Amino acid sequence: DATVSVQKMEIEGIFEKVFTVSDPYLDFIEALPQGQKPPKVIVAMESRQLRCIPMLINASVTKEGILDSGSQIVTMSQATAKEAGVQWNPDITIHIESANTSLDQSLGLAKNVPFRIGEILVLLQVHVIRNAAYDVLLGRPFDCVTKSVVNNEEDGSQTVTLTDPHSKERFTLATYERPRK
Repeated sequence: DATVSVQKMEIEGIFEKVFTVSDPYLDFIEALPQGQKPPKVIVAMESRQLRCIPMLINASVTKEGILDSGSQIVTMSQATAKEAGVQWNPDITIHIESANTSLDQSLGLAKNVPFRIGEILVLLQVHVIRNAAYDVLLGRPFDCVTKSVVNNEEDGSQTVTLTDPHSKERFTLATYERPRK
């Protein structure tokens, strides 16, 4: 188990309590008897690509939706919105901070956009983004309405089980890596 230590340190002229968390593996290695080799430890890769699912948007165009439960909203590129015939209200905009910490303003909010994923039809509130590097980003609202359950494998593959909010039937589908563009 990792240990936590508390120290009082001066930071920029102010004395602060600083919490330090040890690394459990380093603690384990240091506790081994002299000369004993540590066992092989398997750790996760540093990063894995986000996974995608295909979806029919507004009954007109099939695009990939990137599963990103770290996002608090559902967003769509302006190009995808135009192609799918999605209309948005330009008076409802928000500022969005991207993963690279850049700040952009949305073009507006599209209400009750129909998305069909396999057998499931959901209506989502979608923020339209001018120059998004993706078609659709499915954040937590998507996870909540579909009660999504993600199953990750060691090889990086992933399935997602979605619940139809109307019929309550559950469907599992394989995700795929986002193609490099």
